[in-house]
Amino acid sequence: MPIGIIAELNPFHSGHESLLRFANNLPDSDGIILILSSDFTQRGSPSLTDKFTRAYTALMGGADVVIELPFMYACSSGENFAEGVCGILGRLGCVSRLVFGMEDFTFNVHGLAEAMTGKAFGEALRHEMSMGASYAKACSISAERVFPGSGKFLARPNNTLALSYIMSIKRNGYNIEAVPVKREGSVSSRMIRENPEKYSDFMPDYSREALMKSLSEGKISAEEKLWPLLQGLFLRSKAEDLRKIYGIDEGIEGLFLKHWRNAEGLDDFIGRCVCARYTRAHIRRCLIYMLTGLERDEAVRALKGGVPYARVLGFNERGRKILRDCRKTSGIPVITSLKYAEGADGKFFARTEQKASQLYELTLNHNDILCKV
Repeated sequence: MPIGIIAELNPFHSGHESLLRFANNLPDSDGIILILSSDFTQRGSPSLTDKFTRAYTALMGGADVVIELPFMYACSSGENFAEGVCGILGRLGCVSRLVFGMEDFTFNVHGLAEAMTGKAFGEALRHEMSMGASYAKACSISAERVFPGSGKFLARPNNTLALSYIMSIKRNGYNIEAVPVKREGSVSSRMIRENPEKYSDFMPDYSREALMKSLSEGKISAEEKLWPLLQGLFLRSKAEDLRKIYGIDEGIEGLFLKHWRNAEGLDDFIGRCVCARYTRAHIRRCLIYMLTGLERDEAVRALKGGVPYARVLGFNERGRKILRDCRKTSGIPVITSLKYAEGADGKFFARTEQKASQLYELTLNHNDILCKV
């Protein structure tokens, strides 16, 4: 059966290539289905290059099928991010294992997952949040109480996501084996994004060439280009308008309206709003939800139904056979275009995806008409 992998590939580097090679070499591996984040990342920032460019590098690096993780899961908290990933792989019904990287490979993450389903953890979590801690901070403190050593473990982002994958598989009863792998490489995607010239040697040739092509065509995202759009939105918005948006709650709208006029730019504005309750990633995601007009009631209703489709971004010859087999077992439609989304929730996901892709286009440096979404 095929093996699942999740990645943002922002951009694709040698560590990603190693992970794909490891998965392809596992016993009984019948190919790789890679779930790729959409145009906005889990931290709420636009990806350096668009999803189709990143899908190409995935196929060149060893994946056989690339499926999009919809915007509403890709640009979300770690828990929702994992729900989307595992929801797609679980509902496809043809994936045997999910392989993912973890910084602290020897840690008993399965034991921690079990502890976090208990009553003691829930009580500790509620207490910490009532004291004003952010959800992420409250989770870390509460986990340390019920499973010593986990506070340090959860301080590292890939460890946290690994835990979320395992808990999602357990919670939903998916017949998927979680396979953590030691994260390799001394260079991260963030280091490459911040200084591609210095760290480009840590990218395979095909990935580096794709990045350079996007750069030459003006198709590299610049998050700061969202700031004028946000200023216009704040100018015409009242607190009650912002409270209708998904993710805007517990007073964060007050922080936004308080600080936007004096901020010198997007990064400065985010920094002014960061506090014990709201992380940079949470603030960034809220801003993207605002710019896409993602209203709370509609989003919550659609998310309750889970991932409504598996949208294919690319595949190779082996991937063609994988897709043919998956269509026989899948509990959700396998589609190649958003126009084929079915049902009210599917169409809502598709509309939201289109808005997010068009917003992403506004972060690029070229002057073309809005491109394929």
